[in-house]
Amino acid sequence: MSRTLEFAPQKAFAKAYYTDPNLIIDNRTVFSHEYDYFVDLGGRGGGKTKDKIKAVVIEATLRKVRVLITREIQNSIDESVKAEIEACIDELDLRGTFFKVTDKYIEGANGSYFMFRGIKNNINNLKSIADVDIVLVEEAESVTKLSWDKLLPSIRPNSGRAIVIVIFNPNNELDDTYQRFIVNTPPRTCITQVNYDKNKYFPEFLEKQRLHAMKTMPRKDYENIWLGKPKGSGGDVIIDLDWIKAARNASRDQRWVTTGDKIVGYDPAGQGKDFNAASYCDGNRLLALDEWLRSSDLREASERALELAIDSYATVFRFDSCGGFGDGVSVFVDDALKEARSKQVHAAAFIEVDPFNAGDGVKHPKLKIEGTEKTNDDIYSNAKAQAWGVLAQLFYNTFRFIELGEDIEPDQLISIDIMDDDQFLKLARELSTPLWVKSLTNSKKKVEAKKDMEKRTGQPSPNLADSLVMCYAPRNASAVDSFIAMRRSRNR
Repeated sequence: MSRTLEFAPQKAFAKAYYTDPNLIIDNRTVFSHEYDYFVDLGGRGGGKTKDKIKAVVIEATLRKVRVLITREIQNSIDESVKAEIEACIDELDLRGTFFKVTDKYIEGANGSYFMFRGIKNNINNLKSIADVDIVLVEEAESVTKLSWDKLLPSIRPNSGRAIVIVIFNPNNELDDTYQRFIVNTPPRTCITQVNYDKNKYFPEFLEKQRLHAMKTMPRKDYENIWLGKPKGSGGDVIIDLDWIKAARNASRDQRWVTTGDKIVGYDPAGQGKDFNAASYCDGNRLLALDEWLRSSDLREASERALELAIDSYATVFRFDSCGGFGDGVSVFVDDALKEARSKQVHAAAFIEVDPFNAGDGVKHPKLKIEGTEKTNDDIYSNAKAQAWGVLAQLFYNTFRFIELGEDIEPDQLISIDIMDDDQFLKLARELSTPLWVKSLTNSKKKVEAKKDMEKRTGQPSPNLADSLVMCYAPRNASAVDSFIAMRRSRNR
């Protein structure tokens, strides 16, 4: 068993461990007692997984531990790092002499036990993976907030000490894993950032791949894959994360001019544990967000959203009129406005209700999109796609205004003036997640279906984003604008 104490991790990882054989024996562990969380992040070829696998295998020979090897989704054990663990056991000459290796699990002579399961597959049965001492989460960039919130409290170590190992290559800085462990680092966390250049065993065949990638890949993709930098948005995402970040507090720029109508957008909750959401925009500035859990009382929720409009002296109140709730919201809002006006609530007299139906056809179908020869009807499949496209253009314009110093007309900009960091991050994630997809019938742009987005990313319904989209969705140029003009003329 002396070979199990020949533990000499590479310099980049050394701070996580005891390396002196006497200290290892005295503490019966290779993992430093200074830490509970061991978070390794970086690009391809950094040696993160190999380092932690060897440490866990050695740990399992020093004391009896139950080890959970997990990832967000595991449809078969072949998708896990079981093969790498077996290779490490063979390298230490411990197969058969200490470890019994089967198709489904690995067991040590001292009772140590390795199990391999996906988190999402077991999300409602986490008691079956409780009583573990070590949890090693691979490809953790894909683990959702729901999975972390279920997994971490379920860890109840038999040994009295829980060790959580998180290995990932950051994809998006808004992903829950990055926010949870890097931005809001828990106490007693050892963070190791390592790339190929710190791995003295970095193989030649990977170096050839890296050099080729450096020459041929977009810079953002190369830096994500090989340098471990969060990539953020990419591909067919509708609103790029960099545009959203540029828009935060853009109104502080000395060139900024606030313009436009005061509007509240309201997204009623759907079925299940969906949330209601409302956004208040003072022209080109988002000033307030409100989100609350769905209840059985649609009237109460509608009145709460309308109250935001009244308190903000908004001139337009918009709500999602499709999905089976539109008629109810319309009735409840109309009732609430009549009551407020009967009580001579001044602000209520200036609110015009303008329902938004995402499934309607595009507004101004023959109008050409700026910078192109194509019309709204050529590009967008429905009102929802058009609304997201309009909002995306506002964010892109703001990015150019802030980051590139371009002169952009005020009504073509948007500023996210939300002070609460958690609210902003939630909104940013919701805005930067949906993709453009093509309609199967006419190849026009559609917004990715919510169920497809959740399956792809774990991101639930983007309620805040939808409420904001309604604030800037094109309106019918007749009734609402005439109403606003009339109210303005009376108020002069």
